[in-house]
Amino acid sequence: MIIDALWQFPVKGLCGMRMDEADLVAGQHFPGDRQFAIMAGHPRFADMPAGSWQKKAAFLQLMTHERLAALDCHFAGTVMTIARNGTEQLSADMDSAAGADAINAFFGDLFGDSLPGAPRLKRIGHGAYTDTKAPWISLGGTASVTHVARTMGHRPDPRRYRLNIMLETGTPFEEAELIGHRVALGDSVLQVLAPVGRCAAIDVDPEDGTRGPHLVPHMESAFNHTDLGIFAEIIEGGTVRPGDRLTRLD
Repeated sequence: MIIDALWQFPVKGLCGMRMDEADLVAGQHFPGDRQFAIMAGHPRFADMPAGSWQKKAAFLQLMTHERLAALDCHFAGTVMTIARNGTEQLSADMDSAAGADAINAFFGDLFGDSLPGAPRLKRIGHGAYTDTKAPWISLGGTASVTHVARTMGHRPDPRRYRLNIMLETGTPFEEAELIGHRVALGDSVLQVLAPVGRCAAIDVDPEDGTRGPHLVPHMESAFNHTDLGIFAEIIEGGTVRPGDRLTRLD
C-alpha cells in the first residue's frame, strides 16, 4: 500500500482540501483537521463551553444537512471562501469576529427556518471536532471505495468517506487487516485501532449534494459489515506524503 492522497477537512461537514504533505504529531489528530464547526442552533447545546469538543449532533453535518456537499470551499489559512454553482458566495476569516458573523449569516440564509436556532461558528481549543473525541486519524483504501461504488451503483469518490489518508490498494477492505498492528507510514509510526463504521452521511453525493439510497443496510447485506476505513493513533510523529509506502511492523 502507498499513500494515494492526503485530505484535511478544516470545517466539520464542509468539503476538504488535498495536501502535498502532512506533519503528523504523536498523540494528536490529523493536522488542521476539523478545527472549526458550525453549531446547528439546537437549544440543548446553547451552553456548550467555548472551545470544547461536542458530539456531532450539535453541528451542521452531512448526515442531516446534505446541501453542505454542494458548496465549493477553498481555504487559505483561516480564510474560507465558499462558492456555489461557480459563483463566489462568501470569503471570510474564521478567526475574526466580523468573519464569524458573515459565516453565521451565510448559513442562516442557506438553511432558513429549517434549523432549530441561529448557526454559530465554533473553533475547538484542543483536539478536533471529529465524530470520535479520541485523537485518531483515519485511513482507507481506494479499492474499497471503488468496490462499494460498483456494488451500490454510484460513482466512486473518496470524498464520500472524508478520510484523512487514502491508500492505493488492490483488494477491497484489505486495510481492515491492519487493525491491531503497528505500521510505518512515511516518517511516522501508527497503531491501527478500529474500523470506521459508517452512517447516513455516505448517502450524500459529494459532487452535487444530492442524497441517494441509504447505503448502510445495503452494505450490511452485501459485505456483512458497514465499515469503510480504519482509525489509527499516531505513535511516532513524522512527515507523510503521497507515494509513501505503508509497512507493517509486527
